[in-house]
Parts: sequence; C-alpha cells; structure tokens
Amino acid sequence: MQLTQLDDIQTNATTEALLEDIRLAAGKVNDIRPLASQVVERVRRDILGERVYTSNAIEGNTLDLRETIEILKVGHAVAEPRRRREATEAINLGKGIEELNNLGLADAHDVAKFLVVHRTLLTGINDDSAGRFRDEQVMIRGAKHQPPDDAEVPDLIDCLFRQLAQPGNVAPTVLASWAHWSIARIHPFLDGNGRMARLWQDLLLFHHGLTCAIIRPEDRKDYLAALEQADEGDFNPLIQLVTLRAISTLDKYLNVQQEEDARSQWAVELVGQTVAQVAERRRLSYLRWLRVVEEVRYEFERCAALITRMSTDVDIQTRRYEVIDESGWELIRSGSSVSKTWLFTLRFHKGRRCPTYFFFFGKHFWSDLDQPDERGEPSVCLLVSESQTGEDAERLSGGNVTYPTLREIIIREDGLARKRYDVSLNSEAQDNHVPAAQIARDFIQEVLLHRLPQLD
Repeated sequence: MQLTQLDDIQTNATTEALLEDIRLAAGKVNDIRPLASQVVERVRRDILGERVYTSNAIEGNTLDLRETIEILKVGHAVAEPRRRREATEAINLGKGIEELNNLGLADAHDVAKFLVVHRTLLTGINDDSAGRFRDEQVMIRGAKHQPPDDAEVPDLIDCLFRQLAQPGNVAPTVLASWAHWSIARIHPFLDGNGRMARLWQDLLLFHHGLTCAIIRPEDRKDYLAALEQADEGDFNPLIQLVTLRAISTLDKYLNVQQEEDARSQWAVELVGQTVAQVAERRRLSYLRWLRVVEEVRYEFERCAALITRMSTDVDIQTRRYEVIDESGWELIRSGSSVSKTWLFTLRFHKGRRCPTYFFFFGKHFWSDLDQPDERGEPSVCLLVSESQTGEDAERLSGGNVTYPTLREIIIREDGLARKRYDVSLNSEAQDNHVPAAQIARDFIQEVLLHRLPQLD
C-alpha cells in the first residue's frame, strides 16, 4: 500500500471557498485576542465533553453527552459492569485530550508520542495492545479498501510522520484531513484507530493556529462516505467536513466572548446610578431581541442540516457570524451604518448551481403593512441578499427575484413578522406572528423547488 501524497491532493472551488472562510474566522478570533481567561476556560470545558462524547459515539459508545460530562467530572468509571467499558473509554479519551494539550508542534510528528497517547486510550480496556502497533491482519466489514498487512504498518507510519514534519505550503485543514485519513487508512492499531485519527487531526489544527474539528454523530454517514471518497483519491468531502466543523468551534470562542462582553456591560448598567435607567431598559430590549435573533438562526441551521442529511443531491452549508452587539444595534436603529452585519449564510449546492443567501441586519422602516399598534421605536430587522457563483450579492427586494419570496424578517420582543413578495398580487405583503421554524422551512423550500430550477 502507498499513501496518497500531500502534493497530489486536488481541491475544488467549494473547498477553496471554505478554506478562505476558516482563514477569516481564525482572523476574527485573533482580532479579539487575548481572550478573557473565563472565555478560554468555559470553551475548553464545554468542548472537552463534546469532543469525548462525539468521538466515542461515532465508534458506537452509547453514553450520551450528559453522562459523558458527568463521568469526566467525577473521574472514575460507573459501577454498572455493562457500561464500565464505555465509561473507561470516556475517561481515557479525556486524558488523551489533556495529553495533547501539552504536546508541542514537534510532537505532532513524533511516533513515540503517538504511541503514548494510544496507550492512554486503551489502558484498562485492552492493555495488551495499548501503545503497540497491531501484529495481525484485520478486516473492516463492508469496506472496499481493506487495511494493509500488519508488516507494512511501521513503514507506513514512518512515511506519514515524515510528511507531517515537512508538509510544505499546505492549508492547515488540508494537512489535518490528510493525516486523519492516513491514520484511518493504515489502521495501525487493533482498536482506537478512529479516535487517534481525530485526535491527531485536532493536534495539527491547534498547532497551525486553528482549533479542533468536532465531528458529530449526526455527521457519521457523511464522515464515513468522505473517508471512502478519500480512499478513491477525492479528499474534498473530508476537507470540507473538517473545515466546517473547525469553523463551528471557532464560532464558539466568538460567541462566548460576546456573551461575556454583554454580561459585563449589563452588570455595569445594573449597578450604575439612577440616570442609567433608560439605558437599562434599552439593554433589556436588546437582550430580548437577541434571543429571538438566535432562535431564527438556529431554526435555519436545523432545517438546512435536516435537508442535507436526508437528500442525496442537495447540500446546504450554513455559516454563522456573531450577532451585532448592543452598540451596533443602537447605531442601526438610528439609521447609521455598521460593519460586519451578517448573521448567517446559506449556501445551496445542487449540481453546478450554488446560490448563497446572506442574512444581515438592517433598519426596519414602518409602512402601511405594519399594524398601527406595532409601530413603536425603530427596530433592527433581518434582510436577505443573494449571490450566484462569482457574482456580487444583491438584496432581495420588490420583484427583482420572484423566488424566494422572503424580503425581511421583522424581529419583535413578542415574536416575528415576515415581509414577503406576493407573487400572485405582484406586491409586497406582511405576515405577523410567524414562527421562526415556519420562516426557515418556507424559505428553504422555495429555494429548492422554485429558485434552483430558475437557475438551470
């Protein structure tokens, strides 16, 4: 068996776009460094449980996230014999992750350190093979490409780590994805190969200025398919999955930092003097507005993930951005311009069609469509723009694009309203008190059933 060389990996346009996305996301995190210590500690604590749970769940471990976090907290296996092995797997993987936090860049291509981490994973589970390469042939049920003969393992691992030591000018997620695939393909151990592949992937990401890529149980089907496609020489699906999941983790740092900033500002206003009462009321309005905004984003992400998981020819990629802070919210309400107003994007992939929709913040201007009792203080709404591949984004307004019909999501403390283009009346209409889930479903449905066919 021969490993695919790093230089032989070809990336397509979608992969290149995602590599640029993660570069920008990492830049945003770097812009707010040094992160507050409580932010770093909170994210590390949260993602430790998530990393252990997801990596074990992909391998068939039945512990849920809550149980995994509790076991990591108490630091010992449960008494129930049936689940003792699963609990030990969780504890060992948690220890393995902590060991990785203490490894330097040079250790990422050190075979001895690789074996030490594997010994940690299997201690108390399979002590005979812990920290040792397999000395027998193994078969993977249903796999087209079977692991190499055990006699080839040491040389293949040496080849892998030599390339990791001198990767050349390769994007971090390409390098990490290739290392992930290589370990899985070589299958150097009798047990723990998938977990080691994901650990070493994350170690490389951390040491190249990024963060871990948490591959979730719901990604399992796409993940296994991506590994199979890499076996055939196409690394794009695996690189895209790893890149998207690493971006999601970077977003956690941004979101937690934003929450800390908002909490600090709230505390300052709360303990301030009486003259700050007006500002406090504004703060409460902003936080209520923020809750509704996050619900909208969550429903679009959930609907997009469901379609992607169930469809064989449609892929909807979501990308989230941090919500504007209170000062930006106030500026938009006053009619001033604010930078970085994207909340999230949806990128639809079907064949060669690849429209992207940008949901961004803007000021809502009252019109006859608003009910008289709903015309209060200026509000911040969500607007939508569309971009075709290689074209500038154009805001959906009036009848410039028939489908999708959504023109504006009006955010109120008591719910949502939707301004849309009524195709039958050839004019704008407004629906009041519409659930976020309904807005998301209608929008995605119109893109899939009406907009994509228009682009053929």
